[in-house]
Amino acid sequence: MKIFNRHERLIAAPPDRIAPLVADFDRIWPARLAPVPRPQGDRRYDTGLMIWEEIDRPGAVRAFRVLSPGELRAGHWFELIPAEGGTLLRHTVEGTATGAYETIWPERVEPLHNRILEALLDNVQSAA
Repeated sequence: MKIFNRHERLIAAPPDRIAPLVADFDRIWPARLAPVPRPQGDRRYDTGLMIWEEIDRPGAVRAFRVLSPGELRAGHWFELIPAEGGTLLRHTVEGTATGAYETIWPERVEPLHNRILEALLDNVQSAA
């Protein structure tokens, strides 16, 4: 099953003020909703439910590939797009869910992801 999820927020600050915030999960992650992704070395992060690998992606200020679970093959990334009144901060998830994750993604992962992303955007907006 294909997955696609996008969150956007217009932040009243220039991209160079937002980029360091996106780089600092300890500062912007809503830890009350889920544990802060922890570096595991070699550009890998443990989120508690998944293992991410940080990758380079053209146009993205920060990007990751999901390494585990194997049934969730996806990438997700943050973009900073200059806009009138500030910067559009966009987070996109795109990939495929197979096996059990065809049910787990829409029922459990995506709803939690949506709450985390909206709270993260709130935190970036407050910090900027």
